[in-house]
Amino acid sequence: MSNTLCLYDDGEDAWPLKLHLGGGGVYLRGYANYDLDGTLACGNPSAVTCNLTNVTDYYARLDGDIDHLPQRRMTVVDIRCDISYLPHAPHTVDKLLCLQVFEHLTPVKAIETLVMWSALLKRGRPLVMSVPDMEGTLDLIEGNWRFALRHLRGRGGDDANTHQAWYTRKSLQEILEYAGFTVDWLPNVHFYPAIVVRAVKR
Repeated sequence: MSNTLCLYDDGEDAWPLKLHLGGGGVYLRGYANYDLDGTLACGNPSAVTCNLTNVTDYYARLDGDIDHLPQRRMTVVDIRCDISYLPHAPHTVDKLLCLQVFEHLTPVKAIETLVMWSALLKRGRPLVMSVPDMEGTLDLIEGNWRFALRHLRGRGGDDANTHQAWYTRKSLQEILEYAGFTVDWLPNVHFYPAIVVRAVKR
């Protein structure tokens, strides 16, 4: 499994408000965990224990590869909400972590959301995110077209589980910079083609 130490920011343990957005089956210690739906963590300690992990070992319990996808776990959240409408005041958030979620937003909603996230973050604080790598996924079609199509489409079933946008490094950098971020690329922490970025609010 990939080393996810790069997702950690030096000193973040002292940051009071870190948000983990759309984490699904990963309940992240030290973060407020938000998703559209799921079991509420308060009053359900056994569910938290099953999903609990650290930012430095984000995928520790998600063993799998392209031919053997990990089994989904229940979603456990602190707050149920749409990640495009976060209940925080401007300049109050220390970090946003959003892995394999942003692609579920339409292009227009994605830009609106980035602008809102930028407004919420304190100056100099990071947004760490990943999205499927469109070019790398297209390269997979010759060797594993079933996974490549799933990776392009998402799990499906409803709009929240369907991919609405596809990114290259160039297109992702353009909208991040438009929303007021500087961009630094991180190593891919996923077992499939993905773009991972640390974007700092200017």
